[in-house]
Amino acid sequence: MTGKRLDAEQVLRDWLARSAPDRAPASLKEALEEATSRPAGHARPWPRAGGHGLRWAGRVAAAAAILAIAISGAYLYGNGRATTPGASSSASTSAAGSPTRTPEATPSTASLKPRPTVVQLPGSNWRLVSGAFPQIVVPAWAPYQSTVFELIMGSSVGFVAFVPSAGGVASHRPSDAILAAFKTAGPIAPASWETRVYQSTDGVNWTERAALPGNAATVTAVAESGGNIVAVGWTGETPNETAMAWTTTDLQTWHAADLPAPSQSDTYSDAFSVAAGPAGFLAWGFAGASTEFWISADGVAWNSVATSGLPAEPPIDALYGLSDGWAIRGFLSDRAAVWQTKDGAHWTRTWTGPGPSGIEFYTLGPIFKAPGGGYLSFGGVGAGGGPAAVPLDMLIWTSPDLLHWTITDRITRPGWMYDFATIAGRYVAAGQAVVGDGGQNAYGSLGVWTSQDGRSWQAAAGLPAVGSVQVLSVVGDGAYVVVVCVDQQGNVQLLVGDGLS
Repeated sequence: MTGKRLDAEQVLRDWLARSAPDRAPASLKEALEEATSRPAGHARPWPRAGGHGLRWAGRVAAAAAILAIAISGAYLYGNGRATTPGASSSASTSAAGSPTRTPEATPSTASLKPRPTVVQLPGSNWRLVSGAFPQIVVPAWAPYQSTVFELIMGSSVGFVAFVPSAGGVASHRPSDAILAAFKTAGPIAPASWETRVYQSTDGVNWTERAALPGNAATVTAVAESGGNIVAVGWTGETPNETAMAWTTTDLQTWHAADLPAPSQSDTYSDAFSVAAGPAGFLAWGFAGASTEFWISADGVAWNSVATSGLPAEPPIDALYGLSDGWAIRGFLSDRAAVWQTKDGAHWTRTWTGPGPSGIEFYTLGPIFKAPGGGYLSFGGVGAGGGPAAVPLDMLIWTSPDLLHWTITDRITRPGWMYDFATIAGRYVAAGQAVVGDGGQNAYGSLGVWTSQDGRSWQAAAGLPAVGSVQVLSVVGDGAYVVVVCVDQQGNVQLLVGDGLS
């Protein structure tokens, strides 16, 4: 940046960049009473295990754990990261995690307002929304993230989206022009993009609120407590990522804070999940090759947490906020397990799943309230060795209290289910319509299924041929379900409904 005014030709180029961004590159039971009724909010599972598994699978004690992690994360494939450790000069060295304050973020002016197209699907209550967001951009090595999350603001519930977009603001100083980070064409962005924040009350109509402060931001999880909304993720690209938390009360004014990492100069860091508990917010991720936990009372000032009671490098599948602390759903060397904590530091294993039976491994999955009382989890089963390890069967676990789990059914998946949500007394799942190896083929024809008991699934009627897409998430807010899909060019499509056929 030189501070010089742009000439007319430069102004025209910047206008084109802004106008055509798509052409640019308590107890667990008490806690989950709320978490399972809002599966995409307070108790959001960590982003797709398929890619993240590449990062820490080598640290799991036995090959059985690798298979178990892959099995449990198969339905969530496509939203992970396979990051190569390397040098970083931007990671925080503050042990106390003092926040890095940034100027107030203003609504983005980098593009024209998207003009969505809404199509009512024949014979169903579902609507297909295209063009609600600009084309997503990511670096070449990074899969797309969840994008849409449940949002709680006071007494209202809805959705929030974080969309990494080309044409971002590179700098904004008094008397300086705003320069668009206009790069090469296509969905793959190089080192610069902005992440725009959108809000919706119904999943169909979206309003842009702001752009996150900082450049090249990636958001992986969102939580809310006491009116504070916290998003976590990282800024920058491998190997120079810095774990970040962004905090707001209104989606328009955001404050960014580096999450403290060890002081080694070669440490990169990133955050994968955050959950709200009585003491504030707990987040987890990696700093270099080590698992890190961070805690904050308000989402602004963060401290590293030294943990006990967990495996040295715990394979974590989900982080939940409880009424009296937090819980982790993860793995031991050969079976699923659950740990709980009141302070984020001292953990106790409260449940251990069954071990392998022959060559089969069993995993617990996302947890929801069951019809008629109790709880239900969609788990998986797979067999060790080669292609046979692909989990084609789904396990139905039930529990009266979230402390004791029993496998009650084993069913054949109607398709490759990536994610689940609940709404209107039923379950909604989405993924690929054809059963196959989702771990190696992330894109395919869209499949959406609904069920009243989690065992018998019915395909949604009237689904259009939307081409080869990847399901990023299925998000429910109590009134609507949003199925978030993206094609290989970064174009997002939303399937929005009430869960009824």
